[in-house]
Amino acid sequence: MATWPGAALIAVVLSLAAGPARAIDPFFPTFGNNGIDVLHYHLDLDVKPRSGRIDAEASLRIAAMKDIGQFRLDLAGLQVSDVRVDGEAAGFSQANDKLTIRPASDIAKGDVFRVVIAYGGIPEPIQDPTAPGYPELRLGWFKYKKSAYVVSEPVGASTFFPANDEPTDKAAFRIAVTVPSGFIGVANGVLKSTAAIGARKRYVWEMRQPMTTWLATVHVNRFTVKLAHTPDGTPIRVYGTEQTSDRDMAGYLLARRMLTHFEGLLGRYPFAGYGSVVVDDPILYYALETQAMSTFPRGAADEAIVAHELAHQWFGNAVSIAKWEDLWIAEGTATYFEIVWANRKDADGFHADMRDIYRYVKRNGIGPAVVEAPEEMFTDRTYLRGASALYALRLKVGERAFFRILRRFVKDYKGGNATSAHFIRTAVTVSGDRSVRRLLKAWLYDEAVPDLPGGAAPAAARTGPAPRPDVVGLRCGRGSHRGAPARCEE
Repeated sequence: MATWPGAALIAVVLSLAAGPARAIDPFFPTFGNNGIDVLHYHLDLDVKPRSGRIDAEASLRIAAMKDIGQFRLDLAGLQVSDVRVDGEAAGFSQANDKLTIRPASDIAKGDVFRVVIAYGGIPEPIQDPTAPGYPELRLGWFKYKKSAYVVSEPVGASTFFPANDEPTDKAAFRIAVTVPSGFIGVANGVLKSTAAIGARKRYVWEMRQPMTTWLATVHVNRFTVKLAHTPDGTPIRVYGTEQTSDRDMAGYLLARRMLTHFEGLLGRYPFAGYGSVVVDDPILYYALETQAMSTFPRGAADEAIVAHELAHQWFGNAVSIAKWEDLWIAEGTATYFEIVWANRKDADGFHADMRDIYRYVKRNGIGPAVVEAPEEMFTDRTYLRGASALYALRLKVGERAFFRILRRFVKDYKGGNATSAHFIRTAVTVSGDRSVRRLLKAWLYDEAVPDLPGGAAPAAARTGPAPRPDVVGLRCGRGSHRGAPARCEE
């Protein structure tokens, strides 16, 4: 049975809340639910790897944003057997991947209440709404042989727990995973405890910092575990499978050095620990920045990919987007930091690589970084035009001011959500240069690709074919750039 956290933890959760949920995003209007703000999820999952079944209980601490006679949560496929609100039995029904709950008594606006939901079944992934023409592209909880894993971006969380599945309703999480002996249950955050329960073992993970629902993950497999620490003591865990080579394990452990380097540029790493977990399922062709425990397909221990997912812990995770149209804030920045890491000792190489990306964007007429449809989210617009926008800003304001802007942006919005307008305002305020607003608006919103500021390049662009495949267009397992399969065949 799940236990609810004590008053001290609830106080922490409330103090970390970065504002009420904005609820439904226009890109995915059937996901998310108005009138509620989830403050904390406590998930207790009993996983049977052979059959794929889970039996679970979810305890949610929720603030009412209006007077409530009933409210809804997203839940796809799994069957609910009991619902209680503040200890009293509540009515409920399920239809169209929604769980509707009717408390015994109405809940007043501003009240904080607890709902406990017992549910179970065999989770099934759902269609990825960013790729409607590709039914094989799915999201959520997957079973592969005798293992399970979760990749939910943007709206797959409801495949394994009742959620308010939209980006601005961030919450703290405690996830308990009970598995057969010999298996390990992995989730987000810090491993708080392990306990034997007969022939099974229970792993309890805690993510105290606010997290969007799509970043929640669970992995069950017979993992090999490697543990390291950064110089200041931050634990770095790698969970490899039988198919994960020693070389790849060492590649994921490079996050220890990367984390320290990125802290020098962006400020303190935003979570209590970091990890990488490997998935053998061949259908997973991209990595995902699941919060504080990034998910990688087999064979993806490339330094660029590892750096990309680590950079997301600041941009995308600690600071989450408020609207999916602004995904460039996460993906453009993570792409930029691939180049930062690769050229950390080579300033000329950094400028050459960034100009290779710019030439690609210019030559191909890559459209604005802020996108207008879900199908455009995982394209060169968010990754490469977004990274080029950041490079243009750096050329405009100078390196020192540029990193001051990024640090201030993280500081101001850590634990919450931000938009392109927030980023522009931060850049103008920190730089003291009003013309930065015009520059960023052109890069983020105009169809035409602007010229880079400053005329001649600080270092000559590379000659020969551009761009290098490890610098741009991460596709087909090369990174988290999720093009549809047809793109992979180019």
